[in-house]
Amino acid sequence: MNPDNTTHARLKGDAINLRALYFGYFMALGALSPYISLYYQRGGLSGMEIGFLAALILVASSLAAIPWGIVADRFGLHRRILILGFLFAAAFIFLLSHTSDFRLMVPLVLGYAVFVAPIVPLLDSTAVGVAHGQGVSFGEIRVGGSVGWIISVWLVGILIQRMNIQWLFLAYVACMLLTLMYALLRPTQMGSVQMPQWDWDKLRSLLTERSVALFLASTFLVMVANGAVQNFFSLYMDGIGATESLIGVAWAVAAISEIPMMMYSGRLIGRIGSTGLLKLSFSVYAVRWLLFSFIHDPMWALALQMLHGLSFAAFLTAGVTYLNERTPAGLGTTAQSIFSVVSYGLAAFVGALAGGYLYDHGSMTVFFRVFGAVTIAGLLLFWVSSARPWRAAYETNA
Repeated sequence: MNPDNTTHARLKGDAINLRALYFGYFMALGALSPYISLYYQRGGLSGMEIGFLAALILVASSLAAIPWGIVADRFGLHRRILILGFLFAAAFIFLLSHTSDFRLMVPLVLGYAVFVAPIVPLLDSTAVGVAHGQGVSFGEIRVGGSVGWIISVWLVGILIQRMNIQWLFLAYVACMLLTLMYALLRPTQMGSVQMPQWDWDKLRSLLTERSVALFLASTFLVMVANGAVQNFFSLYMDGIGATESLIGVAWAVAAISEIPMMMYSGRLIGRIGSTGLLKLSFSVYAVRWLLFSFIHDPMWALALQMLHGLSFAAFLTAGVTYLNERTPAGLGTTAQSIFSVVSYGLAAFVGALAGGYLYDHGSMTVFFRVFGAVTIAGLLLFWVSSARPWRAAYETNA
């Protein structure tokens, strides 16, 4: 068989497997993330305690993600680390479902955070390499996660309303274990398609590159707001009269809006570049949060969720691409771990704590306007910083 045909067939198989892994992981996450704050609230936790647990996940996963990424890239342990992540994340969430004591929740949430940390960076760095090898966009592979999330948030919302809130834990554990079984039965070549020697000097060059540093700073501001809203959106919907099933529909509508962006992000990036798509994303985020500050009817909030695709999905696909264009070959997982840490770790940590404070001491109107202003600050920083052309001093993954 022609070596080129063999490589193409392997990449095609890896793309299918990655879509399935994204599907399973985000189906599990869709059962947990939108509803865990409701579980905490109904267990008697305050807004600050809810924010603390959310922040604990974020800071612990932030501290763990980069070491996981470095170990994976340096020793080629991508697949083994992914399997450990699926297994132990499910185990800690199973244990969490058996306690309502805040003091016992803390170590369980901590353990979950450490083992869930490497999953998305491993999948993202592999998907970028496979997409490049196949001539498709990252979003066309990542869309599997959006589909899994849609199904999960809708079904689990119905289950919680008709049965009880414990179903979120059962659904999460089941999805994670099924995804683990798939990963074991259908091996995927994890990590970069090409694996040059891992190099500390290249990492230093990446982190000191002006365009990367300012991108991460602007991303931090925008994702502080996103992290706050993600952690308190279900409580906001509950407060304006939405049922559990309608809350699930709201999360599902947001995920549905991701699919066109995921599928056509490659074309958009081809036309306006990853920089242009990031500017669009940050602008829509700011408009979205400010509009929420005027809404007190769950049906209007439901409609506004359609902006999620032009905000989050555009940010994800453009952000991963933007950083990959500037990443030295061989540091793919490490770079995506840094991106994940800043976006969904450090920024979301600050957002969770600030959101918890505003939830306890302010109103949701103030909540959304404060985070709308923070998003505008991130947009302005990125807009100014991207005016200067970027030049790479090393070979990248682009």
